Amino acid sequence: MTIEDAQADLRRAFVGGGPGLVISGLFWLAAALVEARSGTGPAFTLLFLTGMLIFPAAVLVSRFLFARAPAGKSNPIARIAFESTIAMIGGLVIAWLLLPIRPEWVFPLAAIAVGTHFFAFRTAYGYARFWLLGALLTALGFAELFSMPFGGRLPLFVAAIEIAFGFWLTLSGLRSLSRPQRAQA
Repeated sequence: MTIEDAQADLRRAFVGGGPGLVISGLFWLAAALVEARSGTGPAFTLLFLTGMLIFPAAVLVSRFLFARAPAGKSNPIARIAFESTIAMIGGLVIAWLLLPIRPEWVFPLAAIAVGTHFFAFRTAYGYARFWLLGALLTALGFAELFSMPFGGRLPLFVAAIEIAFGFWLTLSGLRSLSRPQRAQA
């Protein structure tokens, strides 16, 4: 299996990676709503716990809503997204540890952890747009961390970006099955 074949297999199995992003964006949206009502601690707890559901939920949506078979067992790059998730979890744990002393840093650090984890998705799926997604989320996290321009609305911005990219990737994933494979943007 070539790298291009492996990437096409992942795009097919996970509808371009879009459903997972929409699910993640909805969890960020829920965290934004909880933060507005109950504060950073409960909101981050919700985000952290629901974050563990993103992959299983994306698998279920891909299988049952989009009727996608799993990625091939011989796919040599199927683990890349999972492996980058381990580093992301490390960043989220650091954010969690800072919650009692620097609550204003928690969501910016989470955005940086999530954003940087998406850079590996470029290799997994073959879509350069994952670099754009990673750069946007990481930049938002750094901007909020160092200058606080969003006034506590960072989770809402992350949600909007992830949902928008999720729909874009899903539509691309659906369209790519109806035409021959070519270089992916």
